[in-house]
Amino acid sequence: MISSIRLDQLRRVEWIVAVLLSLMILFLIAVRVNHAGALWRDECAVVQLARMPHVSDITRNFQHEAFPITFPILIRGYTNLFGASDTSLRVFGAAVGLALVCALWLCARWSGDGLPIISLPFLGLSTTFLIWGLTIRGYGLGSVLIVLVFGLFVLLLRKSSLAIIVAAALASIAAVQCLVHNLVLVFALAMSVAVICLLRRDARNTAIFLAILALCAISFLPYLNAYTSGSSWSIVAESPVTFRSLSKQFILATGDPSSAFASCWGIAFLVLLSAATLRLYHLRPRRPTSEWDVLLYLMLAPVIATVGYYLFLHLLNYLARPWYFLALLSILAVSLDGLAASLLNLKWIRLSRLLFAFAALTILPFNAWPKVVERQSNIDVVAKKVTELAQPVDLIVVAPWQYGISFNRYYKGTARWITLPKMADLRVHRYDLFREKMVSSHPIDDVLEEIQGALAAGNRVWFVGGLTQLQENDVPRFLSPAPDPTSGWDNRAYNRSWLEQLSAFVRAHGERGQTVPLPSASAVNELENVPLMVVDGWQ
Repeated sequence: MISSIRLDQLRRVEWIVAVLLSLMILFLIAVRVNHAGALWRDECAVVQLARMPHVSDITRNFQHEAFPITFPILIRGYTNLFGASDTSLRVFGAAVGLALVCALWLCARWSGDGLPIISLPFLGLSTTFLIWGLTIRGYGLGSVLIVLVFGLFVLLLRKSSLAIIVAAALASIAAVQCLVHNLVLVFALAMSVAVICLLRRDARNTAIFLAILALCAISFLPYLNAYTSGSSWSIVAESPVTFRSLSKQFILATGDPSSAFASCWGIAFLVLLSAATLRLYHLRPRRPTSEWDVLLYLMLAPVIATVGYYLFLHLLNYLARPWYFLALLSILAVSLDGLAASLLNLKWIRLSRLLFAFAALTILPFNAWPKVVERQSNIDVVAKKVTELAQPVDLIVVAPWQYGISFNRYYKGTARWITLPKMADLRVHRYDLFREKMVSSHPIDDVLEEIQGALAAGNRVWFVGGLTQLQENDVPRFLSPAPDPTSGWDNRAYNRSWLEQLSAFVRAHGERGQTVPLPSASAVNELENVPLMVVDGWQ
């Protein structure tokens, strides 16, 4: 009787902590939406893609961004209904954040004891989710959908019904249509379940999961031509990928800004995986049971997903960023929930889970706060300032060219503006056009000529992105048309080289230059904290 009362009290405390975690996440989402401010260039590219005049324009250009056509079409529908203002789009991000919290609760109910007491702090209080999961990109919504797929697969393991099969198939297809990376994760989840079905000689359910996987692959086939046609220019966006570089970004995604948090989560996962292995061994005489199946799935899914995701990113060969790992972190989060819930008969696991969650509730919000209140970009501030100060006869140079994607959204002035190098289309990331500049013998001569013309005529030139601070005797680096013998197709090396050449040209010929002070109410994310300079006079 006393033990029963204590368990009831413990359960009540667990519920309180889970609810407090949810409320804290919702509070931080609200704070983030209020402070994020302007869209940064990756978000602007998605919105500008979605707002192209015709849907056919989207079908011709979606391969320049990281998502299948479904996501920009969704943004197009949303902006048609609610407008394309920053506020409206930040509300969309908040809705995605709320959906992820709800998905974690649903998944915990389907795969465990109904309390997402580990996944909420692991995912919901991480800066990866609070910053990048709420941006106008497919990573947040893709994570919502992959969490639902994970939970629905657990339901299918426990009880196969037509309604659950249809729901799992639709969620899987939607996950793949929202985020390319989810194709790998759905494959990993389906393979995990298929292994279990084969072990218990369940041909029917094996066929069901393989059919779901086949439907996902078929739904992706229409995109293959668009993605493969970009192979001639995708080399420009590629970057050497190593196990060390991916591990560094994964740790950053898990424990930003301190790797100690990543270590804590790693230890928790290893402890739960070890305890689950022992539990699985003790259940072996009673195999097959639904408990055995689910526990094995909870162990296999995160391991296969992690290995598969690593191979995918290695094959993709792009510079990894923390937000690339958000969908994978979602899988790991709900796996931790399920593993802990399956081991609640062990008192030390139950108490450790509660203490872990309580510690996260008291520590992680303070850890996340500096990032949560950062502005995503200051490009709107720069655009407003240059609109106020620049005359119609002045020239604006945006460098590097990627800043031009967000500047294109916010600049409303009358002065002519160009990028370094000049790009014909600045609505999305046109690396195909950038490649043409890289193979050119004189990629920035036209930019330098325009600067010379403006300064010689007595007009000012505004530099959005600033200039490189070269020392007195420094010589700018000149690269040969790509591939350069030393830098190859490294787009960052070419951007740096051209910016150095531009800076040396301005230093040699500009009479006066100064940095324009900008209003700074709060910190700005380092990925798009853009300075503004102005130069006048020709010598």
